[in-house]
Amino acid sequence: MVPVGRFFGVPVYFAPSWLIIAALLTIYYGPIVRDAVPGVSDSTAYLVAFAYAVLFALCVVAHELGHTAVSLALGTPVRRVVIFLLGGVSEIERDPQRPRDEFLVAAAGPLVSIVLTGLAALGYQFIDHATILGVLLALLLWSNLVVAVFNLLPGLPLDGGRLLRAAVWTIARSRLTGTRAAAWTGRAVAVAVAVSGLVADRTSWGYTAGLLSIALAAYLWFGAGQSLRAGELLERLPALNLLELLRPGLFVPPDLSVAEALRRAWSGNARGLVLVDSAARPQAIVDEVMIGSVPPERRPWTSLVEVARPLEPGLVLTLGLSGEDLLAAVRATPAHEYLVVNEDGSPAGILAVTDLAATLSGST
Repeated sequence: MVPVGRFFGVPVYFAPSWLIIAALLTIYYGPIVRDAVPGVSDSTAYLVAFAYAVLFALCVVAHELGHTAVSLALGTPVRRVVIFLLGGVSEIERDPQRPRDEFLVAAAGPLVSIVLTGLAALGYQFIDHATILGVLLALLLWSNLVVAVFNLLPGLPLDGGRLLRAAVWTIARSRLTGTRAAAWTGRAVAVAVAVSGLVADRTSWGYTAGLLSIALAAYLWFGAGQSLRAGELLERLPALNLLELLRPGLFVPPDLSVAEALRRAWSGNARGLVLVDSAARPQAIVDEVMIGSVPPERRPWTSLVEVARPLEPGLVLTLGLSGEDLLAAVRATPAHEYLVVNEDGSPAGILAVTDLAATLSGST
């Protein structure tokens, strides 16, 4: 990722894949610029085409910053903005909690693209069409119009899908119902885009456009599926209870071997191991994946310290955490296990991230 700046503290990046679309736009529009502007040289025409690719990317940045600005105004943090091969994405940290907020955030991007279309159209009226500036304005006019119209198609993960979700959410009073409706229409849009790519003309550029259409269709299909899974996860979040996820833990000294620790855990029906010091204070937590990867013949000679992770603050969770707060705490410090303590700091048990994932996926 190449950082290009910040917008109210939100970093903006260009992914290396953007160079592919920049090259394709340069190669494709170079001859168009040469034919449209009398007397222009081939090198100048391709340079202008590359300038258009850069300006178009900046228009996509502006589209994404529209989403970012509204999200920040509504108090929702944005992790970053990324421009890549197939467009751009604003990585908003939390989904809007109200249909109105969903609508406002989703509408902001296309609105910016429509404004840019209008500005390009206005400038085009006062510029000689057969000049470099005239051609650039014409290209920016049509490209921003296409971005606005395409993004307003009613299917997730497009902005139009988010608008549809907000509408169904309002009517049905269920975010999940809105997500399901918009995700399935998103898959229909993906199929339509793929079909358009398959029936494209078979010239060299037709093949290129067809491949890009299929890639875009795949992106839309998987994006719709991801939105649906995220919507189902959010539906389960309010019922997420840390107390119900606790595993009984066994507190052991750090000089114990893996074999002996496992023997004690099995005999005591414990499902997690915490290393304590001489004063019985928790110091580290044994990683379930690491201890499971130790071959049986090596377990008597492997110390628990070798398969444990020191208890940094993020690995200690308070029993009262639930819902989004619990998920945010786990995301902040990724690990396989966490020590859970009561409000007074006394140990309550162990949280295994596999148990959390199973609960969120509905497989328990």
